[in-house]
Amino acid sequence: MEAVEAIKARRSIRRFKPDPVRREVVEQLLELTVQAPSAKNDQPWRFVVTTGQGKNRLVETLRMAMEEAEAGGISTGSMRGSLQVMSEAPAVILVFNRISRQDIPEPGDYFKLLVDAQSIGGAIQTFLLAAQAMGLGTLWICDVLYGTCQIREFASCADELVAAIALGIPAESPEKRPRVAWQDLTTWME
Repeated sequence: MEAVEAIKARRSIRRFKPDPVRREVVEQLLELTVQAPSAKNDQPWRFVVTTGQGKNRLVETLRMAMEEAEAGGISTGSMRGSLQVMSEAPAVILVFNRISRQDIPEPGDYFKLLVDAQSIGGAIQTFLLAAQAMGLGTLWICDVLYGTCQIREFASCADELVAAIALGIPAESPEKRPRVAWQDLTTWME
């Protein structure tokens, strides 16, 4: 599948078949992912791949974080739905920023966090498109941020949590969702 085809065909998948994704396939996806461009070639990403019981423990960790937040009066938005997707997906990849931390302020950190976030977003998009080209489905999940502290502890990773990616064989073929026309979002200055 060409890059243009993968971009046009990619959809957010929320239903997965139970079949596992082979470790070699995930490794190949990660090898492609780290080819993504990054500012100053810093490559700020770190990945934690969860499958099987590890993924189940992750989902339970997030469920407890959600319940704790809700008990404290904090709205967790669409987290319940994201937990359902993650429990159904054969693999969930946690994505961390290994360079910048939001909770350790240093001069210029806001700038560095923004730059790293852009680089990591590019890496996530590369992962999503590579998975699409291989016939796999993905969902980019940010609801995991409600459980940042708990996930850091779960993953034994002190890095800044950025997102998670649910990965598996799609059990649905969602229609294309509406997009704002690029012409409505673009200004030409000649």
